[in-house]
Amino acid sequence: MTEQTISSRFYTDESCYEFDKEHIFYRTWQFVGHVSQVTNPGDFFTEKVGDESLLIAKGEDGVVRTFYNVCRHRAHAIASGTGNRKLFVCPYHAWSYRLNGALHRAPETDKTEGFCKEQISLREVRTEIKFGMIFVNLDDDAVSLAEAYPGVEEAVLAQRPGIASMKKVFERSIEHECNWKISVENYNECYHCPTVHATSITRIYETDSYTCDLSGPITKHFMARKDNRDVHGDMHSWFLWPNTIVEVFPLHNAVSLRKIMPLGVGRSVYYYSWYVPEDLSDEALKEVQAMGQEYCDTVCVEDASVVESVHAGMRSRSFDTGPLITTYRADAPERECNGAFPVALQGRPDRVSGKRSSTRSLPIIMQGVRQRPAF
Repeated sequence: MTEQTISSRFYTDESCYEFDKEHIFYRTWQFVGHVSQVTNPGDFFTEKVGDESLLIAKGEDGVVRTFYNVCRHRAHAIASGTGNRKLFVCPYHAWSYRLNGALHRAPETDKTEGFCKEQISLREVRTEIKFGMIFVNLDDDAVSLAEAYPGVEEAVLAQRPGIASMKKVFERSIEHECNWKISVENYNECYHCPTVHATSITRIYETDSYTCDLSGPITKHFMARKDNRDVHGDMHSWFLWPNTIVEVFPLHNAVSLRKIMPLGVGRSVYYYSWYVPEDLSDEALKEVQAMGQEYCDTVCVEDASVVESVHAGMRSRSFDTGPLITTYRADAPERECNGAFPVALQGRPDRVSGKRSSTRSLPIIMQGVRQRPAF
């Protein structure tokens, strides 16, 4: 019998969504931003991973740190949005924290017996920076970023050596009425490209040239540009399990950094951002911005229609699983995702993105794990 997808329950069940957060998003490396967002000491921005609000800031020592955005006194949020601060002051009771997270001042605590501010600081989250991308991991026992995604840094830098010094010129966030996994699977196959993107992607790329290299938690995509397009180079992209995308665009050395985040069992958001070299001319910069806008107006709209329809169909009592078409352009990458989800849901994200206890590759791990999770 043809191999089947995982059950639709993984996409529509509230308990599965809670497991997604706990066993996937809170245990894997999550892309939160680019170093250009924190160029000066005191620069900060806030992000969410699942239900957790995070505060990312550059210290006086030049180190970029991430903290849970939660005051140690009564759990009020410390900051919101972006900006620059010398101290982070909680708006509730005015507890203040230094850029390294240490408690600076807490009103009236000098009158509280046994209170020692030196023992209190914001809770820090593991943070690593690779090729200008800031990643965080809420799991203290997870492997390093390099171990989780071996070879990616070298591969990306080979295509865009200056990515760390680039500047953001365009961004969009698009909410979808679908489970986040549907968007992930949609990105990781081009079986739908000739139909869904017949007037967009296929005008720029030779979809017949599409190749997909599956390597554990990394999926490498490639498409050659069409000769009649005034672009510079081919499309290379790397999908990093479970939800990060680095895509090299064939125009003025642009790079698109993306992530797909869950907002609920049937809601997700797709963040798009485009970066270009710092010295790019104004004319070229406008061309990249126009490309980003065109991409969002065409490809993103086309994908949104598809993924939302799929999620609605997943809720039908008539559907549970479907056959996987295991060609490189069809569901081969989706097969990787389908195998990874139940592994992670069973509390073993290490077998997807790597912990020190596991050295097996994803295709091997996937064997025999198509069952539903035990709740």
